[in-house]
Amino acid sequence: MQSVVKSLVLALVLVGCGSSTSPSEPERDAGTQVDAGTSVDAGVTDDAGTPDSGIAEGLPCEKTQGVCAGAKRAWVDGAYEAVCTARSYGADYEAAETRCDNLDNDCDGVADPTTWTDAAPMQWAPNEKWADSLPVEGGFLFVSSDGLGSIQVLRLDASLRLQGSVALPLSPAPIRVTGAQLVRTSRGVALFYATVYPEPAYHSQVHFVPLDEQGAPIGPPEGLVVIEGPYSWVTVHVAPSLDGERLAVLWAWELGGAREVHGMTVDPAGQVLAAARVLHTSDPLTLSEAEVLALGDGGFLVKANENKQGSFDDTRVWLRRFDRDLLPVGDERILTVKYGALPRMLLTAPLEEGGTGEPTLIYREPNGFNPRFLQVRSLFNQGTAEPLVATTRSQTSLFGATMTSRGLQLAWLSMLFVSDPPPGGDGSFAVEGRLWGRSPTGSVTDWTPGAAPIPLHVTASWVRLHELPGGQMGALMMTATDTPRTYTLRSLRYCAQ
Repeated sequence: MQSVVKSLVLALVLVGCGSSTSPSEPERDAGTQVDAGTSVDAGVTDDAGTPDSGIAEGLPCEKTQGVCAGAKRAWVDGAYEAVCTARSYGADYEAAETRCDNLDNDCDGVADPTTWTDAAPMQWAPNEKWADSLPVEGGFLFVSSDGLGSIQVLRLDASLRLQGSVALPLSPAPIRVTGAQLVRTSRGVALFYATVYPEPAYHSQVHFVPLDEQGAPIGPPEGLVVIEGPYSWVTVHVAPSLDGERLAVLWAWELGGAREVHGMTVDPAGQVLAAARVLHTSDPLTLSEAEVLALGDGGFLVKANENKQGSFDDTRVWLRRFDRDLLPVGDERILTVKYGALPRMLLTAPLEEGGTGEPTLIYREPNGFNPRFLQVRSLFNQGTAEPLVATTRSQTSLFGATMTSRGLQLAWLSMLFVSDPPPGGDGSFAVEGRLWGRSPTGSVTDWTPGAAPIPLHVTASWVRLHELPGGQMGALMMTATDTPRTYTLRSLRYCAQ
């Protein structure tokens, strides 16, 4: 009996000591204190700093507006951020705002701001025939001529900031460059430019130069001569087919007294596919412009603006479709617009994915106190002019138009001649204006940076318009001042919803 009692006492002692084999109280391995209070499984993470973590919250961040409001420093790699980044501010934060989302992403107190940048200094103020731009990989190319014997290609990034430039040395040197245009083919970027040479007698040429994505010529900078004639002036306009496999080249000799539109097609290497022929004769009217547009069926649409020589009467706009070899298709159409209407063609946005748009005509109605922009759709199905938007009072409203993923975007300069220019100044600089835009929803906005109008030059009042990443739009334009004498390529980025 005594031995039984001793055994029972021993068992009770072992249970009270909490033996590791005791079934009455399971082992607990969470929260065990090791090495001066360090918890083995305390749950501390990189973003600790909350009341539950046992570590004090981070201090407030430097920026306090917009998406940064209320942000506190995040715990990263064992410490709080010394300078707050997106880890502290959140996924909507951007150091430099690029999105069109109605948020103040860079926390400067302004949502979706416009950005006005000096892209590059220029030698002079080229008109729209001497200046062109084109989207390329990672940004844009801009080509310009000083009107004499040189051509410059600028490389801009996706935000329209200057990254570099290429000067094309032309040999033999022409006395004049009468136009420059950038296009994209199935093989890459190509430059077309027109020149005038004095010897052995005055004659004009049109050159084709393949470029890389940085704007440098692939091969000799003078490229391949595709057109030549015994004239002192030639204007040219080029449109690549939608697949980029052929290019329609239009030209007219001695513009201002020209009566004929000539055309040919070449491949992406500049080799002739369809020989040159006369596409339209405008006699007794004179040509003021000729333009070509690629169509979804592989053909092209040709437009010619015609006026009585020396007259400011209404302009006759001649339109006709041509096939891939520039042979006429269907009937022509004639529209009448005001003198100086500057009609331009583009394709509407496709109605379905993988489809192509229909040709449309955009032009201005420059007369009156409030000039209007109008659009003609269904060009060959009795389409009539539809008003797009009325502008502010101005002497002229030069414009840029492009079809984006969201629809038609317009930008224009409402220009006025300075009422009291400085005495002795050059009258070509006595022009100022404001930059406006119309979004696909019909919203009209004054995008001029600041209250003061933009100083302009009368010959360089064009706008080149492009869609940018993040839903932004980009406008390229020229500003100019007489004193001091400056010419500047400017870029404006804005959100046009």
